[in-house]
Amino acid sequence: MGTIRNGGNGAFSGKAGSFIGSNWRDINYIKGIPRISNKPKTQKQLEQQAKFAVAVRFLRPVKKQVEEGFSKIKQGHRTSYNVALQQILNNAITGVYPDYTIDYPFAAFSQGPLSGLLGVVILPEAGNLALSWSTAVELANSFSDDIVNILVYEPESANYVIGPPSVERGMGTADIAMPAEWVGKTVHVFVSCKSLEKGAVSDSSYAGAATVI
Repeated sequence: MGTIRNGGNGAFSGKAGSFIGSNWRDINYIKGIPRISNKPKTQKQLEQQAKFAVAVRFLRPVKKQVEEGFSKIKQGHRTSYNVALQQILNNAITGVYPDYTIDYPFAAFSQGPLSGLLGVVILPEAGNLALSWSTAVELANSFSDDIVNILVYEPESANYVIGPPSVERGMGTADIAMPAEWVGKTVHVFVSCKSLEKGAVSDSSYAGAATVI
């Protein structure tokens, strides 16, 4: 049974007949109970469903990081995670149904006005990835104490290694330990920056691929 909050003109909550009342992000909704359709999905629906599954598999392990990276983007009533998911669907899915994959250089984990890292170099070492980058801060919106966020993605396991939390732009280098299970596998590295003072973030960028040794 549904209930009406705050009197006759208040919000409707619960189920009444074929309608459901609910509240999300301070907005009240009344919607009909969806009908189960026995119609087969169209080719376009199947393609979109497959793309969505690829995007979710890619982003879900770092949902917290993605929500932070997109938190400043104007999003209406969508969550930061949904904004990021839509970016992947619009820009970073490649292939032909049903064999869709991520087009890594076009994937984004954050968007913002801070300047990103320049001149990133990846050097595989035994059980480790060594990253280096330019420490120049002449660009607008770049500061030596900006925190560097590093994500290393391994496609077969669909999992990530997250870089050390205290690496700063001015350090110029970072070492990221790799799981033994990843030896011989190709990983993809993404970097971005965050300002400690203002909380601003940079656009993430694709630093490249490397084989773990």
